[in-house]
Amino acid sequence: MELKDMNLNDVESRLFDLDKQVKESNSVDFVKDAQKEKEQLLQRKAELQELEQRKKDIFSIENGAGQKKEERMGGYKVEEKTYGVNTPEYRMAFLKQMQGKELDVEERTALTAASAVIPTTTMNQIIGQLELAPMIAAVDVSYIPGNVSFPVENVINDANWVEMATAATDAADSLSMITLGAYKLIKTIEITADVQAMGIDAFERWLVARLVNKLEKAISNAILNGTGKNQPTGLLKSGEITNTGTFTKDGLTYEDILGIIASIPSQYMPEAQFVLHRTLFYREVLGLTDTNGKPVIVRDPQSPAKLNILGYPVLVDDNCPADTIIFGRTKGYKFNFASMPTVKSDESVGFRSGTTVYRGMVLCDGKLGDKNGLCVYKRATAA
Repeated sequence: MELKDMNLNDVESRLFDLDKQVKESNSVDFVKDAQKEKEQLLQRKAELQELEQRKKDIFSIENGAGQKKEERMGGYKVEEKTYGVNTPEYRMAFLKQMQGKELDVEERTALTAASAVIPTTTMNQIIGQLELAPMIAAVDVSYIPGNVSFPVENVINDANWVEMATAATDAADSLSMITLGAYKLIKTIEITADVQAMGIDAFERWLVARLVNKLEKAISNAILNGTGKNQPTGLLKSGEITNTGTFTKDGLTYEDILGIIASIPSQYMPEAQFVLHRTLFYREVLGLTDTNGKPVIVRDPQSPAKLNILGYPVLVDDNCPADTIIFGRTKGYKFNFASMPTVKSDESVGFRSGTTVYRGMVLCDGKLGDKNGLCVYKRATAA
């Protein structure tokens, strides 16, 4: 079905299927294509929602309920505009301000009253595209304002069988906590005044794509390699994952793969996956065979872009060191957006060159919660 023929239900259904396919895919090209398609779907969704709202407004006016304020000008009725952050009028005003275009009094007043927050439709596009990033989709993402603490199982005893009419004895279970703060992630983009010539929709797509691309790269890298100092604590920070080992120096073997898989407790296996660098995957893993000569890489016939190592999904990420393999349940990593992304523009910085600087900023933090569900294997230094 073509995009122009989709109704709201069709769009939402396709978005759901697309998110599922991205989470299961290991193809960079597929993910890039999916990002483009999702951007188009979100734009179509916003248009349909706007159309639906206008139909409701017309219906309400015709039935005398919930009418908007009207004023007469030259004998004609002129409907008063509304400027909630989820309205087309506010979106238009916000993006015009970003472009440096002139605003009328109503638009300036609305932006000031709302502290110039990002319009709902634009925010949905930013969040939607961020969540398409494979590494971000692989962890447990939340959107809780400010600092937040998550309980993590420390010592949890098994349930016990007891006889009828016999009181159960409480076991000494305990929980530990991880606390996530609000580290500042900023990306600036400088562009010439030509941006003022762009249409509103085209400008919105350009702005979202540029900001998301840079923010996503920084967040994905932090999830793996973050130092924990003024940034998230990455999976590969020393001491975070305590289940470690090595694989053969001269090249990964089938026995190495089996050893890596066997090192994770069974309870984590249903959601386990591999994370590794593309060089290691394509040069050493892709050609591996088992003892019967069968490839360890299995392609899903219904989703050719989806690759598995002995049945476990593979996430190929260039931020992962070339001689490192992570395996296990990555959803044990907690990542929280302590604030929604904000976007501001400034012409004074590039006054001499006639350029405008756009600044995207988000407050976030991340840290591994359940350390029992992951292992890290690195290439041995000796044969």
